[in-house]
Amino acid sequence: MAIPCLCSMAPRGLAPNTRLNNGSMALIAVQNTSRTEFIKHLKRYASMKNQFNFPFVETYTVQEVKVQPRLKSGLDANEDTYLNAASAEGNHPWNIDGDLMKEASEVHVRVHPQLINLYGVNTDDLETSQATCNCI
Repeated sequence: MAIPCLCSMAPRGLAPNTRLNNGSMALIAVQNTSRTEFIKHLKRYASMKNQFNFPFVETYTVQEVKVQPRLKSGLDANEDTYLNAASAEGNHPWNIDGDLMKEASEVHVRVHPQLINLYGVNTDDLETSQATCNCI
């Protein structure tokens, strides 16, 4: 999350400690837990209680993150064969904002500070800058 996402359904926001202008984003990692405990975590977003106060939830402030699919132990070193076979069987390893990714691969997300100018309430005064992105 690179924005707090405050709204009536999430009064504290999805990522309450993020800011639009600090060049970072929130990484919220949920470890293996029961479905019941995960639902409790999700329900906390709709209240003023701390949604991260669970032993299976970790939060980090990052500038970039790389996530790789984890292989089951005991498989041979040919990752692509296993991962692509899993996708062909309908078991998609990535669900990104509701989109199922057909090919399993590394996901790399990075903040590009000052790439766009934002105007609105509670934003700091912006200086005119010509920031560019050369990652693509």
